[in-house]
Amino acid sequence: MEYEMRNNLNLKILALTAVFIAVFGISGAFSQESNVYKIQSLFLYNFTKHVKWENSEGSTFTIGIYGNTLVYNEIKANLGNKLVWGKKVNIIQISTPDEMSKCHIAYMPKSNRKKVVDLISEASASNTLIVTEDDLMSDGAAISFVFLDQKMNFKISKDKIEQSGMKVSSSLLSIGIPV
Repeated sequence: MEYEMRNNLNLKILALTAVFIAVFGISGAFSQESNVYKIQSLFLYNFTKHVKWENSEGSTFTIGIYGNTLVYNEIKANLGNKLVWGKKVNIIQISTPDEMSKCHIAYMPKSNRKKVVDLISEASASNTLIVTEDDLMSDGAAISFVFLDQKMNFKISKDKIEQSGMKVSSSLLSIGIPV
């Protein structure tokens, strides 16, 4: 019950974030890449409030970023001092399947598509939420950022999230594009 109440509140926060983006036109007129990644970091943080990791050991919540240093720096600046499920957020750069498997969230911004697909297929994604910037839903991503009508949105696969050992709230599923 508490989980659903928290999800309803967090859904409102996520919806307000989306309204803010739409009203102020941030998503329609990105003049700099860092603005895109700043908004994506807010989405990533809100995803953590709507996904429950079954086996979440350790004292930190780890978000791994593949490749792009600009993305890593922006997400670290925005989320580095946050808490998720009572744990300090730890932002790391990842480049191997083993590093990816140790993350709660593995974020793959646009990059060499083949390398990203290979990394996803080689990693043990159990208990790791794979989020991509490219639409890689058919290649193993559970959530992919997409632009529709020049606005940021996301595709989401309940099945892939649950296959990875996590639970997702119905409220998050209702605002994403189901796959």
